[in-house]
Amino acid sequence: MRIENTSLQPLSTKQAETPTPVERREELNGADSVRSGSDKVEMSENARLLAKSRAALGNTEDVDAERVNMLKQQIQSGDYTIQVGELARKLLAKIFPK
Repeated sequence: MRIENTSLQPLSTKQAETPTPVERREELNGADSVRSGSDKVEMSENARLLAKSRAALGNTEDVDAERVNMLKQQIQSGDYTIQVGELARKLLAKIFPK
């Protein structure tokens, strides 16, 4: 069973600091050895996609709940009409900005 919680919020919006190299001691054949290097983290493709979508959501405008409810009621009652010309104009403006 796989459980995903996509509603997690980051603990901090502050950018992480630049990582610094870490010095490690490893035992090889009974002798101490010091090796300096840095830790490495790899994110899965799903994690990258989730981070990208969260960043995009942070740049969106707030939802007008009153307008959404009004549109839902119009659609359910059959009173909502699509203004095809206006829709086409807005789509073209998005695709081909001036």
